Amino acid sequence: MKTEVVVIGGGATGAGVLRDLTLRGIEAILLEKNELTSGTSGRNHGLLHSGARYAVNDPDSARECILENWILKKIAPPCVEETGGLFLSLPQDPPNYPEELLRACEKVGLPAKEIPVAEVLQKEPFLSPHIKRALAVPDGSIDPFRLIRSNVEESERLGTKVFPHREVVAILSESGSIKGLRAIDPRTGEDFQISCRFIVNAAGVWAGRIARMAGASLEVVFSKGSLVVLNHRLVNSVINRCRPPSSGDILVPHGPALIIGTTSQTTEEIEDPSADEAEVDLLLSEGEKMLPQLSSTRVIRAYAGVRPLMGAREANEDSRKIARDFLLLDHGETDGIKGLFSIVGGKLTTYRLMAERTVDAICKEMGNKSFCLTAEKILPFPKEYTFHDLGSRLDRFSKSFRETEQILCECELVSREEILQEIKNLSNLSLKEVQERTRAGMGPCQGGFCSSRLTALLLEKGKIPPGTSLAVLKRFLEERWKGIRPVLWGPQLREEQLIQALYTEFFNLDHF
Repeated sequence: MKTEVVVIGGGATGAGVLRDLTLRGIEAILLEKNELTSGTSGRNHGLLHSGARYAVNDPDSARECILENWILKKIAPPCVEETGGLFLSLPQDPPNYPEELLRACEKVGLPAKEIPVAEVLQKEPFLSPHIKRALAVPDGSIDPFRLIRSNVEESERLGTKVFPHREVVAILSESGSIKGLRAIDPRTGEDFQISCRFIVNAAGVWAGRIARMAGASLEVVFSKGSLVVLNHRLVNSVINRCRPPSSGDILVPHGPALIIGTTSQTTEEIEDPSADEAEVDLLLSEGEKMLPQLSSTRVIRAYAGVRPLMGAREANEDSRKIARDFLLLDHGETDGIKGLFSIVGGKLTTYRLMAERTVDAICKEMGNKSFCLTAEKILPFPKEYTFHDLGSRLDRFSKSFRETEQILCECELVSREEILQEIKNLSNLSLKEVQERTRAGMGPCQGGFCSSRLTALLLEKGKIPPGTSLAVLKRFLEERWKGIRPVLWGPQLREEQLIQALYTEFFNLDHF
């Protein structure tokens, strides 16, 4: 194959770069070694940052966040919930931090104001009555899966090619210039070669590995962050602890669930990160100080992602001290490899800006004078798609439910018709993609009761190859199990014992 630009990485940054290139009329191909959103972009807490978290110690990142916050609310409204955010000061927190935060927010142009504690407690009655002060900021929730797929799907509709399950194994250059790359399908071993002039390395935690294939140098610090999911929102605003960033100090209402985050520790394990019991205990104990009812709320999952950060790697270094800004490297200038660009760091909130800066650099190299359109052009979403809200879904079903309509996922109220609408133009699907498009399997049972129905539907509609259904089902359940294992107590443990019995007795999966 032949193209102008190859983008490596199917997370938020890669998807944003692909869309920007496509809208500027530049031919491009995207490669992802697994499925879209399978890396760090699919393992975050769904927070649309206002930037206030970084305002004191990382003002550049804070400034980028608030500007991109406003842009995303404009170009992707269906996948944003404008919850607003609160920074709460407890008796044990630094008493001068609220003033410090307000001053820092004012310097970067971030709207923040103090509001009466009584007003906060009236709005969010489950919060701790020991709150001393409260600041309001424009945080929000965002659906990362929909956001990323919307970028990719618009690019595909405009003629761009996207290839998941293509792992780059070699980068080809000649006389110091990029000539192409070679990839393989890890499932089949099939070889795949592309000729191109430019490569954008948006591979996240694997960016250093990709750069080294081309003979370039790129050092990335790996910071693991673990998060915990509860099956009740409890609050309708993003809640932050009003102190320097630490573990368990962010609560994000996300659809019908509540996500507590996050830890931060340097790691070398990037292929399959997972949360452990100690991290879960830490997050819950810290979160409980702001929201006492956490101790009696059902925990349904814990997961982890690895942040690719740019900074000096030092023993026992607290990775929170590394700036959350992003770095764009032109390896023609730094390593003498013309046509190779690496974009690393940043956050989900700033993915569009990262893409814009990257494509601007490529256009400059090409002599292309086109302008970025992504800050103004609204992303396309299915007509019926809105941020997942169980109350409105239940109301809709109660008014228009037909006897022939089936609910395939009771936890998240996802119907057979909704899933069919989502998958009608897709092929070779996984249950992970169905889950990310519809939230089926994300509820308290974690797919235990609905995954067999979803698998049967995909098989019935020819979306998975014949003879693979049990393997598809088992792979999905094993992935769910990784997140359930650290939170096995109380109702979650009892339900998991029931689910295990069902799948071993009816599907014989323990011997498959």
